[in-house]
Amino acid sequence: MAKKTTIWLVALILGVGYAHAQIDPQFSQFYAAPLMVNPGYTGSVAEHRIIFNGRIQWPNLPKAYQTMSFSWDFWRPELKSGFGLLVLTDRSGRANLRYTTVRFNYSYKILMGNWVLSPGLYFGYSLNTFDPNALLFGDQLDFGQGNLPPSQDPNVAKLNNTQFFDTGVGFLMYNRTTWLGASVFQLNQPNASIIDGDSPWPMRIVVHAGTRLPIYGDRYKSKMVSSLAPSILYRYQGGTHQIDMGVQYMVAPVVVGIWYRGVPLMKNPKGGNSNEALIFSMGLLFENFEFGYSYDFTISELSARSGGAHEISLQYEFGLVAHPRKVKRKNQVLPCPTFNRKPNLGAGIFRRN
Repeated sequence: MAKKTTIWLVALILGVGYAHAQIDPQFSQFYAAPLMVNPGYTGSVAEHRIIFNGRIQWPNLPKAYQTMSFSWDFWRPELKSGFGLLVLTDRSGRANLRYTTVRFNYSYKILMGNWVLSPGLYFGYSLNTFDPNALLFGDQLDFGQGNLPPSQDPNVAKLNNTQFFDTGVGFLMYNRTTWLGASVFQLNQPNASIIDGDSPWPMRIVVHAGTRLPIYGDRYKSKMVSSLAPSILYRYQGGTHQIDMGVQYMVAPVVVGIWYRGVPLMKNPKGGNSNEALIFSMGLLFENFEFGYSYDFTISELSARSGGAHEISLQYEFGLVAHPRKVKRKNQVLPCPTFNRKPNLGAGIFRRN
């Protein structure tokens, strides 16, 4: 009984962050965090790409969730392969429960008529850590405030930081205007528990699709003045369903969007509705640089008292190898279309001899 009491006390002190950490962190601007959506996106641009994503969720609550990620991926035309690196950290709860992962990504591009098939995979190494000094146990309460001696509860010694490996796969299909794909993360369901026992990290299944509709401009030469890009992303993990769907409108150099997150027409098993947030986004596009900002307006039972969520994304593309036009025709690739297509991006495609 004492053991169970201690474990539940720890979970309470850690806060909902522990439950949150057992479900993968996410970004509202999922389109600006491609390697977190599908390893098939690795090397999906013609140059090197660096992306930073930052998110603060529910800032009005104590110890708001903070998530940051950094990714770098690039395309090697002679290998028809993309390579990438993703580093992500997520902090939550009063005891600073932190999930950190490093993933190495790979993808291969295959021409299928006017479509490109891009299967991908990743291998990751992760850590779950927390600050034990922020925890307060029952046997310490007898000493009042001030410098407290360490807890003598033998179950406290069973609380440990954990490390584990995981892997995932995905595929992406796209042509000049449309993309669709699916991916599975944590295929091996590693044990990620910091509390005594076995707690397999549940697999995350993602299905996504989108299209970019030209409104005004030269569709085939990619000299886009304005476009509309509707998209949908479905996630399933640990018995939880979630849908992100919305649309972005671009009139260069400005892009604005509106999104919905939740499961429409479905009741929450724990009571209440399954609506989570309305998301408003805006961004600025330059030749090699993109900036995005989004705000989540909470429409669940938490309402606006949570403070919603603020998120930014920064993307920079640069070349370290031969320009795509100088690459042999048989090795050229059509970059995956995105919400914000830049002029002259994607002129090449795999060509047969």
